[in-house]
Amino acid sequence: MKIMVVESPNKVKSLSAILGDDWKVMASSGHIRDLPKKELGISLPGFELHYELMPGLDGKPHTSGKARVDRIRLHLSDAEMVYLATDPDREGEAIAWHLKDALGLRESDYQRVTFGSIEPAAVSDALRKVRKIDMDSVYAQEGRRALDRLVGYLVSPVLSDMAGMNLSAGRVQSVALRLIVDRERAIRAFRVTNHFGAVVVFDGGAWSAKWDTSPFVSEDEPYVMDEPLAARAAGCKAFRVETADVKHSKENPPSPFDTALLLQAASVKLKMGAAETMKAAQALFEGPPGAEHGVITYHRTDSVNFSEESLAEIRAYAQAAGLPVADKPRKWKESEDAQAGHQAIRPTDLAVEEAGETEAQRSLYRLIRERAIASQLAEAQYCNTVVRLVGVSEGTEFTFVAKGRVMTAAGWRTLTRIDAADEGDGKDDETGAVPALPVGSGKQADSGEISKLKTAAPARYTEASLVKKLKADGIGRPATYSAIINTIQQRNYVALEKRAYVPTPIGEMLVDGLVKAGFGFVELGFTRDMEARLDLIAKGQAQYRDVVSAAHAQLQQELIGVTLNTDLKPAHSCPNCNAPLRRLQRPGKATIWFCTGEATCKTFMDDENGKPVARKSYPCPKCSTPLRRFKRKKGPGYGWVCPSTSGCETFLDDHNGKPLALHACPKCSRPLRRYPKKNADGKLTGLHGWFCTGGDECKTHMEDVNGKPVEIRTAPCPKCDRLMHRRMGQYGWYWGCSGYRDGCKTMMADEGGKPVPKRSGSGSGKPRTGQGRGGGGAKSGSTRSKPK
Repeated sequence: MKIMVVESPNKVKSLSAILGDDWKVMASSGHIRDLPKKELGISLPGFELHYELMPGLDGKPHTSGKARVDRIRLHLSDAEMVYLATDPDREGEAIAWHLKDALGLRESDYQRVTFGSIEPAAVSDALRKVRKIDMDSVYAQEGRRALDRLVGYLVSPVLSDMAGMNLSAGRVQSVALRLIVDRERAIRAFRVTNHFGAVVVFDGGAWSAKWDTSPFVSEDEPYVMDEPLAARAAGCKAFRVETADVKHSKENPPSPFDTALLLQAASVKLKMGAAETMKAAQALFEGPPGAEHGVITYHRTDSVNFSEESLAEIRAYAQAAGLPVADKPRKWKESEDAQAGHQAIRPTDLAVEEAGETEAQRSLYRLIRERAIASQLAEAQYCNTVVRLVGVSEGTEFTFVAKGRVMTAAGWRTLTRIDAADEGDGKDDETGAVPALPVGSGKQADSGEISKLKTAAPARYTEASLVKKLKADGIGRPATYSAIINTIQQRNYVALEKRAYVPTPIGEMLVDGLVKAGFGFVELGFTRDMEARLDLIAKGQAQYRDVVSAAHAQLQQELIGVTLNTDLKPAHSCPNCNAPLRRLQRPGKATIWFCTGEATCKTFMDDENGKPVARKSYPCPKCSTPLRRFKRKKGPGYGWVCPSTSGCETFLDDHNGKPLALHACPKCSRPLRRYPKKNADGKLTGLHGWFCTGGDECKTHMEDVNGKPVEIRTAPCPKCDRLMHRRMGQYGWYWGCSGYRDGCKTMMADEGGKPVPKRSGSGSGKPRTGQGRGGGGAKSGSTRSKPK
C-alpha cells in the first residue's frame, strides 16, 4: 500500500478515485504545527523557530495537530512509501516538511509530489516527477514567518505604549494600511478646481469634437479658468479640417488569471471579497465531494501563462467552438519573482461550461473559463480616426479634436466585451463615429456649448485596486493577498464604504506611530526589498539566517532609537510607577486602563472620554476600607467585597457598577442579600429579589425596586382567603395567590398598591411567560440563585 497525504479532506475522495485501491489518501487538514501563541518562539541569535503541535479547535481534541498526525502514523507500518502531496507553493512545501518531521520519516520513506490540478493526467504526470522536499522553499517560508513574528512581537508592545491601547503591527499588513491612510489624506488635502472646456457637435449629433485647451494653459495654470474664453470657443461654427489621420490598430486579449488578477476581477465584476473569492476557488480546485477531479487548476499562482499542453487544449477547443483563434499561442511576460513551475488558473476540462456548488463558485468558474479561452483568441481590430478642426471666434483661433474608433473585427471580444479585472467605466475619449474628412475642407458645426469641469480627487482604494497596487509594488505574494486584506479589516484598522477602504482613527493612529518611530518595514521600498530577499532564499541564492539576522539587527536599532527619542513618550503613564498605561475596551463591559509595568503594580484606572482618570472609590460601610469589585465565579454579574484583613468580610451586591448599600432585614436585622430571579426553566428573568441571610431562622423575602428592597405586601385572596402577595413582574406590579400549589390560580392587577380585578384586554400585572406562578419570588415557586 502507498500513502498519499494532502492538505484538504475534500481532495481525498477525488484522489482516491484517480489512484485506485493500492493507495490510501489521507489529509493533514492544513498546518499541523505552528509557533507558540504567547511567546516569540524564536531562539536568538540562531533564529531557530520553535514549533508546537496545534491545539484542537474549540476544545475538540480530534482536530489537534497531534491527533491528525497520529491518525496518519497508524498506517505507516503498512506503507511501502509515503507521498507528501501538499499544495505546490512555499507554504505547502513547509507543511510537507512539518509532516515529514512530525511523522519521523527518513529520506528513504517519503517522496514529495505536487500537481497543479486534480485530474488523472496531472496526477499521473506528477507521480512520474517525484522529488524530495525543497528545503530552500521551506527556508523562504520560515523566513517570512520569522520576520512577521519579530515585527509583531517586538514592535506591537512599543506601538501600544505610544498609543495607550492595544495595537498590532504587521510586517506587510502595516504597509497595505499605510497605502490606504496616505490615499485618504491625499483626498482630504485635495481642493477642487473648477474650470472650463467646450464641445461642438456635427452632423445632427453623430459626432463631436472637444476644445484643445493646451495653447491657453501653462504649467503654473494648467486649466482654463476664463469662462468668457470658453464661451467664445463654444461659439465657433465654421471649421477648417487641419489634419485627418486614419489608422488601424489591434487590441490583444487580457492575460489569463494569476491570483492577483482573479481577486481583482472577482471584486470588480462579481462584487466578491478576497476571502470569499479564495474560498470559492479552493472549492473549485478540490472539486465537489465525491467528484473524480477538481474543476480548476491551482489558484495560488503568480504566473499568467499556461503550459504547452494546456495551450494546445485551449486553442483546439476554441477552434472547434468556431471562435477566432490567434495565429500562434499567446504568452505573456512574467514578473521576475514569479515562481517557476506554476501556470495560470484555468478549467481542468473546457467542455464543462458550468461548475460549482454555490452561486459564488459557479460565477467564479464562468469568469475563469471565459478568461482562459479569451486569452488564446485573435486580436480585436479597429479603425481609428483623429480629426483636428480649426475655427475662429472674435478673432481668436480655436482648435478642436474629434476621435473615433470603429471595430472592424471582434476577435477576443466575441467572447467577452471587457477586461473583467479593469475597474474603468468603459468610457474613453472617443467622440462618436468620426468621418475621415478631407484635409483643408470646411465643416459647419450644428452647435456648441461650454463644458463646466472640475478636477477629481484621487480615488479611494477598492479591494481590486489595492491588490493591483500590492502586486505592482512587490508587496506580498499570491498566498498572502487575501490574508493581508482580511487582517486590516478584522482588526478594525479600515472600514468599507461603498466598496472602498477608509482608514479608521485606530488605523491612522497605528500608521502615524510607526512612521513617527521610524520603523523601516512600513516603507514600501523596504518591504519590496524584503520580499525579493525571501525569493532569493527560495532560489538558493541567499541564506535564511543572513536575511533574518540583518532584518532583526535593523529592527533592534530602530527600537533603541524609539527608547532614546524623548518625543516618543507613552500616551499615558502610570501615576504610581510611571510605566505605560494601556486602554482595555471589552465588549459589553466598562472601558478601563491598566498598568503594563511590574506585576507588583496593579494600578487600574477608569476611562473618561478616552483618557485615564482615578478610579471611583467606595468605602466599606463597616470599616471604611475601599471596596473591591469582582466578577462572580458562579452566577451573573459582579459583587463588591471588603479586602480588609481585619476580619470585616463585608459583601455588597452590584447595581450599575456601584455597590448597593447595606440593608437590614426588617424582622431580624440581619443583612439582606440581593439575588437574580429565574423562571421555571432556570433562565434569568432580568428581575431581582432580596432574601434574609439569617437562614432557616428568618425566611424574609422582599421585592427589588431600583436596587432597593421593598416589603412584599399582602391581602386576602377573594377566592380562597389565603394571602395574596404583591410581586414585580415583566410588566410591572401584580398580585398572585400564595395557594397556587393547592390549585388557586387567582391573579389580580395592582392599583395604588392594592389588588384590583384585571381589566379586560389589559396587560397590567401579566407575568412573564414561563416565569412561574408568582413572578419569580422565592416563595412563589421560582428558583433563586443564592450568591456565596
